[in-house]
Order: sequence, then structure tokens, then C-alpha cells
Amino acid sequence: MKKTTLFFALLLLHSMYSFSQDLGTKTLEEIRQKQIENIKNPELWDMERMKDLDIEPIKEREPIRFGAFPVPHYNSLFGFDYRGGGTVDNKMARSLPDYRITVEDKEIVFASFQIGNSELYKEEQRNTAFFTVLTVIDTVDTDNFALGASRFISRNHPDYTGQGSFITKDNKVEFVAFATPDKGNFAIVNMRLFHLEYGNIILITPQKDGSFRSLQIQGSVPPAEASFEYIKTNVLQREEVIKFFTAKGVI
Repeated sequence: MKKTTLFFALLLLHSMYSFSQDLGTKTLEEIRQKQIENIKNPELWDMERMKDLDIEPIKEREPIRFGAFPVPHYNSLFGFDYRGGGTVDNKMARSLPDYRITVEDKEIVFASFQIGNSELYKEEQRNTAFFTVLTVIDTVDTDNFALGASRFISRNHPDYTGQGSFITKDNKVEFVAFATPDKGNFAIVNMRLFHLEYGNIILITPQKDGSFRSLQIQGSVPPAEASFEYIKTNVLQREEVIKFFTAKGVI
């Protein structure tokens, strides 16, 4: 796993509508208002985190440049700290045979964004991916990595975002997704908007004519290494998925 981008940790918050007795009862609306207030308060900003972790060179493979904004200390939100989250992908492609995924003659890559065990979110959303994108590639770099990138971002706590891309010979699949405890989860893939409550797995096929096709399906993608097995033995075994990836016109 030396060359993999594989990060996962836990978020330990409290309940969706109420919190532990020492903090009293808070609603999601109160949490949202507190978050907005904290962002405007320089006394709560974690400047050390910004300077040490967030100021970085431009990464051309990400669709939106990651900006270094001062953000409040995570535990300033009624004492709730942030404990992780992450992205799981197989952009290593051919360099690690166990993580190479194919459907007939099509090579498939994916990226998943994981929230963790956050009790601010519904039970079915915890310890699973809130967004997974799968697409077809037709090229890799000299180290056999798929061309692209993916990153999970916690700086909007208690909202969580992720972004990334996969580059083909003649096109580019770019994606941004975000999860919120109160407003729902959404994704944008090449400017197509997806409401993720109707399906948290998005399949994209770049076409030979330069256009795209999309398919939105439901699935409970688990974290870490289990993601690969789930995608290979569940998602990619579905008849509609096989037909979608192998349709005439796909690169």
C-alpha cells in the first residue's frame, strides 16, 4: 500500500439532534448558527493549522484550488472535536494488480469520500462513503498510476467536502462533493449536479465523441480496503453497471 492514497479515521461527535448532558441539548440549527459565528471570530481561528497544513503549491489536477482560509478550532463548535475522515481510491491502477479493476476490456478507477462515525449524521451515513465516483480510463502515467487526484477536506466542519479528477487521453472527469448534517449531500461532476440521497454512487463514461454519460445508483460503500472488494463483487457485478460501462461509444 506504499503508493496508495488511502486515508480513513473516525469522527466522534455526539447525537444528531441532542448532545451529552454536560453540553446541554442543541439542535442542528443552533450548531449551524454557532459555526457561522465562529468563522467570523478571529479569536477562534486556528492559525497554526492554516500555516502548517493548508498553505501549499497549486495542484493542477484538482478542479478547485484549495485555499488557505483561517478556520475555527474544530472543538470550538460546542466542544465537539474533529477526528478524521478521508478518501479511498485505486488511482494506482496497474502498479498494484490487486487494485486493478476491469469490466470486460474497460479499466475502471474510483474515488470515495468517507465521513466516519459522526453521530451528527444519520445512522446509515456513518462509516460509509457519502460519495463514490467510478469512471473509465484509457491512460496511466509512467509509474502506472491513473492520471488524477482526490482529496477529502474537513475545513468546513461539521460539513465535509471532497474533490478530485481522472484524466483520459482526450478528456477529464472532475468532481466535487459535500456532506452536511442538515441540508443533505450533493456532488457536481463536470457541472452535472447530483442529489446524493437518490444515489451516492455516480458512474461516468467519457465518450469517444467528447461527451459524457452518467448513471446514479445506490450503494453502501464501506471504508478502507473493503471498498475495493465491495466495488468489484457488488457494484461491478450489477447488470445495469456492466451494460453502462461497455456500451457502444465509451472510450
